[in-house]
Amino acid sequence: MRFALFSAAGVLLLAGTAAKAQEIAPYQPSRAGYDSTYQRHFGFYIRPDLGFGYQTSSEAGITVSGFAGSIGIAIGGAISENSILAGHIFGSSVPNPSVSTPSGSGTATDTSFTMSGIGVQYTRYFMPSNVYLSTTLGLTRMRSSTPSGDFDSETGIGGRIGVGKEWWVGDHWGLGLVGHLSFSANQDQGASGSNTLSTWSFAVAFSATYN
Repeated sequence: MRFALFSAAGVLLLAGTAAKAQEIAPYQPSRAGYDSTYQRHFGFYIRPDLGFGYQTSSEAGITVSGFAGSIGIAIGGAISENSILAGHIFGSSVPNPSVSTPSGSGTATDTSFTMSGIGVQYTRYFMPSNVYLSTTLGLTRMRSSTPSGDFDSETGIGGRIGVGKEWWVGDHWGLGLVGHLSFSANQDQGASGSNTLSTWSFAVAFSATYN
C-alpha cells in the first residue's frame, strides 16, 4: 500500500514537472529534421557581390574617372543573431578612364585604374525585412595599369559602406541587391613629389549570402 502511494505521488510529480516545462518552453512544430537556424542570421557567413557603378580619383588637379566594375567578398560569422563580423576583400576598377588635367582632358586607352582593399566588416541585419547595413574599414591601394607597366600608390586607409536587401531562396541562402560607397586615401609619388590621391566609388551590386 505504501509503495502504491509513493508510485502515485511520483507519477503526479513527473506530470507536474512536464507541464511546467511545457509552459516555459512551448513545443515548436518541426520541419523535416528541424533546424533552429532556418532562415536566421547565425553561424558561418559568406557573401560575395558583383556590380557596376562610377569611380573617380583625384590628386594635384588631375582627375581620373569613369564607369567602374565592382567586386567584393566577406567571410566570417555571427557574433550574435543578426550581427555579423567578417573579413572583407573589395575592389573596383575603371577601364579606359577619362583623364582631366589643368591643360585638357581625354581618354586613357588600354589603361585601367583600380582600387583594392582588405579590412574588417561589421553587418547588422534588421529583421524581418532582411535589410542590412554593412561597414568596412581597412587598408587600400590604387593601381594604374598601362601598356608601359603597372604603377601602385602607397598603402592607405579606406573602406566601404553598404545598404542592402536580401530575399531568402533556401534554408540558409539569400539573394540580394546592395548599394555601396567605397573610398580610399593614398599617398602617391609623382613628378611634383608626394600627393594625396583621393578615390570614391559608387556602385549597385548583386549578392548571394550563405548564413
